[in-house]
Amino acid sequence: MKTKYIHKLFIVLCVVVFGSCKKESANIFNMFEDVTITFNNSDPRCVTDYKVINDKDEVWIDFTLNSAKEDMFSYIFEVSAGTAQATRYTVAITDPAQRRNFSSIIKLPNSAFPAAALRDGKQSYRICALNEKGVFIGDGYKKVTVEVNPSFMIYANRDIYLPDTVGKSLPSFFSLNDATGFSYNNAATNAGKIDLGIYRKPGSNSTTQTPTWVVNLYSPSVATNPLTVYDISSFSPKRTTKFSQPVTGQANAFLTTAISGSSIETLAKARAITFNETTQTLPANGLAAGNAVYFLTPEGKYGMLYINANTSDLQKRPFINVSIKVQR
Repeated sequence: MKTKYIHKLFIVLCVVVFGSCKKESANIFNMFEDVTITFNNSDPRCVTDYKVINDKDEVWIDFTLNSAKEDMFSYIFEVSAGTAQATRYTVAITDPAQRRNFSSIIKLPNSAFPAAALRDGKQSYRICALNEKGVFIGDGYKKVTVEVNPSFMIYANRDIYLPDTVGKSLPSFFSLNDATGFSYNNAATNAGKIDLGIYRKPGSNSTTQTPTWVVNLYSPSVATNPLTVYDISSFSPKRTTKFSQPVTGQANAFLTTAISGSSIETLAKARAITFNETTQTLPANGLAAGNAVYFLTPEGKYGMLYINANTSDLQKRPFINVSIKVQR
């Protein structure tokens, strides 16, 4: 019995001793309170918390960083949108007189911060102070968010079939306004909606032993119909959408640069959009995977037609799979 009581006493003593040694862990929500940030409302273009804007509007981030105990030698400008990895830019604080109190204005869009380009939807911005060693010392637990109203439409993974010259029932004509396909059989009654048709011909590098095909597009308003088996002379009205020649290697531009109506317009205007048809002779330069055709509709809307794939279905019927971004 005596041994039993000694064991119980030992357990109690251990609880008391080790319990008294318990140490509280650092709390991330109050360990960086020495740095504060104020987002100033010095101009109607400023965002101080959350702001809704339209495409092509300018945004200012007017901020003041204060550090109570430690000098600031630089700050991080962090940009985040959706689930993508945040992008960070480090900016030096060069004036020794502003080591404890620093103010600046970041005006967007800004070529110094390309990832901060204003885009449709929400995008958030943080300002983080760093000490002389480049160590984070606080961000005031604040951020600002800008939401751009929708300025373009996106249509993903639409199939446009190569013409079937017998049944003429496959959708080889296409509307860029709503990504609808039309076959030759119903194209005439929908002529006012059709922006383009596609066709293929042997590439200039094609041989009898190794045939290759180059895919091109044409507008119903083209001067000479490149696909004479489809008579489009009676189509009325004929849309006068203009196109660029295909541009190779446009995956990154479509995914990460064409993020607003204005950015789509900028990309498009960098090309000559003056053609009623594309006239490539090599398969890789035509409507091939990774390439894009920029366009301008009769309504004055710029857009981008991106080719995801040039392939065939299970019945071996060739088609291209495309995605479209077009200004609203």
